[in-house]
Amino acid sequence: MTIWYSLSLLIHLIALALWLGGIVFFLIVLGPAVHDLEPRIAITTLNQGRFGLETASWIAIGLLLFTGILNLVARPPAAGLGESYGVLFGVKLFVFGAMVVHHCLQVFKYAPAIARLTAQVPQGETSWPEALLAHWRRWFLLLKINAALGPIAVLLGLALTHT
Repeated sequence: MTIWYSLSLLIHLIALALWLGGIVFFLIVLGPAVHDLEPRIAITTLNQGRFGLETASWIAIGLLLFTGILNLVARPPAAGLGESYGVLFGVKLFVFGAMVVHHCLQVFKYAPAIARLTAQVPQGETSWPEALLAHWRRWFLLLKINAALGPIAVLLGLALTHT
């Protein structure tokens, strides 16, 4: 392996860890933590966390696309591209594409409504507005689906290194 191929693989893995790590952090740490806060603070905190996750995710997705293309092009010639590699690669691309589509739904469909409804919450609010809660539930469902698809993409990537 060349140094550039190794570096590209390392950046690919770091980007993957950034995206999946952000998803897992949001689901396991931030999401449950806001339940103990008063509603107005919880709503604002969750929205700020969402914005941070989206930013980190877009950086990771860009790096994954760039390094994924580099890794495919720079793949050692001795490895070859057999039929099993093509099938695994196609499935991995499909899973990655599904994750990106889910992320786009979160960012472009639900996030604007979440941000708008968050800004409209009165200062002394004692409960979550139902409309905002409904958007967050859909947003979290997509996040959970991506959390389930992420390890599948990782395992497919590992399988690609052994074909």
